[in-house]
Amino acid sequence: MISQRSRYSLAQFLEIQGTAVSVALFSKYGIQHQPLYPAHLLMCLINVVRDQDPRTLLLVLQEIIATPGSLRTKVSPKHVFDERMYDLTQCLLIDGYIVQDKKLLQADPSIADAAPLEDDLVIALRNSGVPKREAIIDKINDSAEAFRSSPSDYNAALTNARVALETLAVDVAAEVSHQLQNTATYNPAKWGEVIGFLRSSGEITVEEEKGLAGVFGLLSPGAHRPIGIPENQMARLGRSFALNMCWFLLQNRLARRNS
Repeated sequence: MISQRSRYSLAQFLEIQGTAVSVALFSKYGIQHQPLYPAHLLMCLINVVRDQDPRTLLLVLQEIIATPGSLRTKVSPKHVFDERMYDLTQCLLIDGYIVQDKKLLQADPSIADAAPLEDDLVIALRNSGVPKREAIIDKINDSAEAFRSSPSDYNAALTNARVALETLAVDVAAEVSHQLQNTATYNPAKWGEVIGFLRSSGEITVEEEKGLAGVFGLLSPGAHRPIGIPENQMARLGRSFALNMCWFLLQNRLARRNS
């Protein structure tokens, strides 16, 4: 629902508001917290929001989005507020929450009950043992950084997500080939051959191969141009597809590895 990235961005936003505003917001929504010491305010705020119930945290976020004017007046210089607010809204957009007319809206009705996929994916990758797991995680993070940059680089966000997906697929294919104890009959530098090998080896079905091919095509330069959909939402959707396919490939491999 609310990723760790968004939680840390919220802590950074609240830090510039000062102790009193943070205490008022937390108390208003029943958030229990230790004293917020001005000298260590950011660390105190991180400790509060890091493990907070997401539904309660959403109430705080909704008030922040609804009252930017009053919150901005308390910050000087104003560009500091604008930068932190931009980062917070971009982090929330990655999570699937859209800011519109001072309201925080769900881009997808299923988001409310879903765990943050990206957080779970990174943890699963680190525990998976796949050879290039750290490089894949770096590309996932690079994708998020490009999305959050000012101005946002949505092409880079999708390109990095595509590279993460491609790298994971190559790692999975290499493990499958080793497991089958035969010489690989595919070119690891060619996406179509990699997923074709995964299908022919029984790792994925024909339908799953088509799904992977479709997502990869969507992430290719120029293929995600929106028609009637804002570019930021289209980029978020494409990135979400890529991470979901990474999750599928990884969990499918782990299940087969342990069967």
